[in-house]
Amino acid sequence: MIPLLLLLLAAPLRAADADADLKRDTLAHTKALVALDTSNPPGNEIIAARYIEAALRKDGITSELYTSTGTRTSLVARLKGDGSKRPLLLMCHTDVVPADPAGWKTPPFVPVEKDGYLYGRGTADVKGMCGAQMAVMSWLKRTGAPLVRDVIFFAEADEESGAPVRHIDHLLRERPDLVAAEFAINEGGNSLWKDGKIREVRVEAAEKEYMDLTLTAKGKPGHSSVPTADNALARLAGAVARLAAHEFPVALNAVTRGFLERQAETGEPAVAAAVKALLAAPAGPRRERAATALAVLAPELGAMLRDTVTPTMLKAGYKSNVIPADATATFNARLLPGREAADMIADIKRVVGDPLIEFAFEPPTRKPVGAMPVDTDLFRAAVAAAPGVRVMPYMAAWTTDSQDIRGTGTIVYGIDPPMTREDLERVHGEDERLPLAGLDWYATYLRDIVVRTAGK
Repeated sequence: MIPLLLLLLAAPLRAADADADLKRDTLAHTKALVALDTSNPPGNEIIAARYIEAALRKDGITSELYTSTGTRTSLVARLKGDGSKRPLLLMCHTDVVPADPAGWKTPPFVPVEKDGYLYGRGTADVKGMCGAQMAVMSWLKRTGAPLVRDVIFFAEADEESGAPVRHIDHLLRERPDLVAAEFAINEGGNSLWKDGKIREVRVEAAEKEYMDLTLTAKGKPGHSSVPTADNALARLAGAVARLAAHEFPVALNAVTRGFLERQAETGEPAVAAAVKALLAAPAGPRRERAATALAVLAPELGAMLRDTVTPTMLKAGYKSNVIPADATATFNARLLPGREAADMIADIKRVVGDPLIEFAFEPPTRKPVGAMPVDTDLFRAAVAAAPGVRVMPYMAAWTTDSQDIRGTGTIVYGIDPPMTREDLERVHGEDERLPLAGLDWYATYLRDIVVRTAGK
């Protein structure tokens, strides 16, 4: 029999080896996924699903592939727990936005390690997350970690397109059993990496809803030398100007208030002072002015406080000396959690104030979803797994497929690999990258969250 002392001495070594394997596998999977061109459109996510299936099979983990149309394919793998608690879902998406190699210093679909970073399309959004989730699944299997929950890995297709007919809608309609869970971890958070260290973990517990709308003005076409009172382009320009300048009312939910309270304690001095002024202001004109002042200093914080409607495209005319018969403007709206699309459109029409302007919009395909509760085992695990680090609830101004899973009753948090502010600016842009040390940190952080939430 091996003496107990030798077992105790060997345990740290085994743990260190397991951590090294976890980090190695995370990087290897991330690089392999980045090398697969899953630009959406068209996506071709089936090539990523097949890679993941083969990689997990090596550790004895079986997977199920789900195809909605063509090569639009997701993968679901499951490690069984004892069933005493409902499952934990780890989800990421395998498609990426297109990349023009002409603007990149490295080929976008060739993973390159350079100066402490991993470069390539999808490193940050979100193949680094996929790689870490795969590695955690293998770690759980290899170590035989006892589980009270099933741990499900969901590598999702078609997150980036935003098309009316969406893969996630198809899957939740046909096979909701594949991803049914009590808790889930997805993208959407914002973990800050600075000077080689994790500084702040923002756990995304709420996000805005996405909605496109168009405004169209019509008038009598004619020669530009004879101005008319019903010039469609002039009418539309006035409507665009009014809507672009409008500030919708400030609304604070529990998540945004909790996040701002932490920013008041830890943010940059000028921003912290503006946040304190906002939190101290009563609802009404003072709060509105305080929110506007904060948005000037920190636009990303300002966007968390209000519904936003942003003009993105204009179309009118075909010749400089012809008055056009119609003119169209496209806007992208981001609605606060729980906001009804019909109510938002009614408010927009009041702001435009022109009954001759025609409106068309694509409402979200699901019912509005409010902010997630943060008094949960999963949120407590996210805090406990990062001792000494500021971990706080966060509301994203963007939109992810978390909302679809939340709509089924699952509590979903966004917990991303950490990035510097410059790294964040490169997401969906050129020379996308992820700090290698940050990816290592994330792999162990994610593993610890999973063990605390799903382990015995």
